[in-house]
Amino acid sequence: MEAALPALYGPWLRHVAGGPIPAETNATCDRCAMLPSPGSAADAVYFQPAVKCCTYHPDLPNFLAGRILNEPPGEGRAALERRFERRVAVTPRAAGSGGVYKLLYGNTTFGHAPALRCPYLVEGNCGIWRHRPGVCATWYCKHVRGVTGWRFWVLAGKLLREVEIDLSLWCLAELRTGWEELAEPARRDQLDLIELEGELDAPRYRKLWGQWAGREAAFYQACAALVEPLSWERVEGICGPRVTVLAGLVRDAYENLRSNAIPERLKPGTMSVAAVLEGKLRVTAYSGHDPLLIPQKLFAALRYFDGRPTEDALAAILTEQRLRLDVALVRRMVDFGVLTACEQPFRIL
Repeated sequence: MEAALPALYGPWLRHVAGGPIPAETNATCDRCAMLPSPGSAADAVYFQPAVKCCTYHPDLPNFLAGRILNEPPGEGRAALERRFERRVAVTPRAAGSGGVYKLLYGNTTFGHAPALRCPYLVEGNCGIWRHRPGVCATWYCKHVRGVTGWRFWVLAGKLLREVEIDLSLWCLAELRTGWEELAEPARRDQLDLIELEGELDAPRYRKLWGQWAGREAAFYQACAALVEPLSWERVEGICGPRVTVLAGLVRDAYENLRSNAIPERLKPGTMSVAAVLEGKLRVTAYSGHDPLLIPQKLFAALRYFDGRPTEDALAAILTEQRLRLDVALVRRMVDFGVLTACEQPFRIL
């Protein structure tokens, strides 16, 4: 099964990776994997059911906002249009979340604050799913391949966010609008008075938008029309060197995601044991959202992975503990950070 990527970004990311992107089937949006179920451990990490992981309001780069506005009428599009009416954090570069939202978000626990519910969340589902930005398209609470998958998606997210920055600026240059926004970068992080029930700074707003003032939706749609036909080769040519570097890192991470190779030498990773459940330990390694249940006997055998060759460690576990570990199980523990690669010990001859 292939990952469900945004309409614009899917072909680009597949081109960069060099193949189909596997789906993260453990992260289920329709039946959230981060909600408690009967028999769930009371001390595990869960999300607030009303919002799940959607306590984040993304900034929509101008061209993605334009693609949303090109969709048939719906709640996701309507939420964006309401931002135009309020004129909160609506600039030529992006339809943002606003300073008040960013201030609150930075001081709350992710997934637990209903007041920070994403405005594009419609009846429990994403109302802009086909055109969601990179930060949303690449975040998962759980990964089939654990930290191996996490690394791939983190790098893919960085790549897409860098592309969003560069392409949104390219749109400003092509349409010759938005330069005032770049001329006063200090203002971008300040709270806008209109967010605090104050009055709109109308002269500044008109100066910011120039000839497009009052036609913000049309401007975003013009940006979408510019970006729509771009191939990945053209995108890479428009964007800066960071995109080229990140694309290379994404390709490397994709190869690791496709590989089932096991390091020649292993050692226990950094982890914490959260609880004991029916003879099993809930081990948290790479992410608090994605623990792994491990039988106590298997956990006790991890000490054999002490930097010796992996095949020798497996042989010792079989001989001394009467425990046969298959390759798939060892690979899974590596994926989840329970075991990590160990460099060959340095010897002085």
